[in-house]
Amino acid sequence: EKTFLSQKEGNYVREKTYIYDLKNRKVKYIKRKPGTDKVKIKFIKIPSIPFQDIVTATFYFRKYGIFEVGKETIFPIFAGGKFQNVSFKVVGKEKLSTPFGDIETFKVIPSNNLSPEGAFERKGKVIFWFTADKRHIPVKVIAEVKIGSVSAVLVSAKGKNFDLKKEYEKQRKKSLLEKVMSGELGGD
Repeated sequence: EKTFLSQKEGNYVREKTYIYDLKNRKVKYIKRKPGTDKVKIKFIKIPSIPFQDIVTATFYFRKYGIFEVGKETIFPIFAGGKFQNVSFKVVGKEKLSTPFGDIETFKVIPSNNLSPEGAFERKGKVIFWFTADKRHIPVKVIAEVKIGSVSAVLVSAKGKNFDLKKEYEKQRKKSLLEKVMSGELGGD
């Protein structure tokens, strides 16, 4: 298997190729600076099942992480031409206001070594919020990076037989109806 990454951010330009030999548990890592003859080649042994970047690491955590306040999930990642262990720690549970309404979430902070290169290189905290249901959908992330700060909020989530906005609207209506029926809302 082969992965190619072309990264262009201002003056930072790199092309990286990863050639995976899973049978022999090795990766050939080729880093080039376009327009020059500079090529760096490394052969790296795969210690266990690796993940290539912050995105795949986040989705691995979403599926297999320990979602309990105070708990930490640690696993290997292949980034920047090397393997390293990264961790995601659940630091709290909080209600977050989202385009879907107020959602109960887990607040999660990844270890400092989880960082891309270039303009989005991490320079401070990164915080994720995942839904507190069994799907653990990432609904928000904020990060302090080399060029400033970045914030991303999930605004749509649809799939086969799945529409997050409609789900939460249905839950809100049900909750409102329960409050009216119990006498919590409404007149005497």
